[in-house]
Amino acid sequence: MKKEAPRLALSGVRKNEIVIIAGGKIGPIEDWIEKVLKNGTNDNIRLFYGANSRKDLNGYRNVKYMAELSDSFDMVTALNSSDPNWQGEVGLITDVVRERLDPEKVSQCFLYGTTVMIEETKRTLTDIGISEEKIHHESYGRTY
Repeated sequence: MKKEAPRLALSGVRKNEIVIIAGGKIGPIEDWIEKVLKNGTNDNIRLFYGANSRKDLNGYRNVKYMAELSDSFDMVTALNSSDPNWQGEVGLITDVVRERLDPEKVSQCFLYGTTVMIEETKRTLTDIGISEEKIHHESYGRTY
């Protein structure tokens, strides 16, 4: 996305949230978010993005830039380990989701991460009251 892009705004009242929870890689989610923002939606989009360290935040800058340009897209980022230069959340992304997500607003949840991350996140979401019918996922193999 170009830096001189205008602020993306969606019309209409947005009551619900499309929640995306990603761990480590953003993968195809980045393109999907950009497409939805360009085409419009009545839902807010909220990305919870977790990684082990700052070097593991693949695609972070572009997605953060999209969040800064849009009034309908919010991004919450957490690192598993502390970093003195990090100003975001610290801890497991599932803990951040548990603290910051209002299950009453969730229309759909899309999960992207390792199999372990997907299973833990599904458990967290159902524990806070989100039905399994609203949870969709895609996993990738862990790479080191």
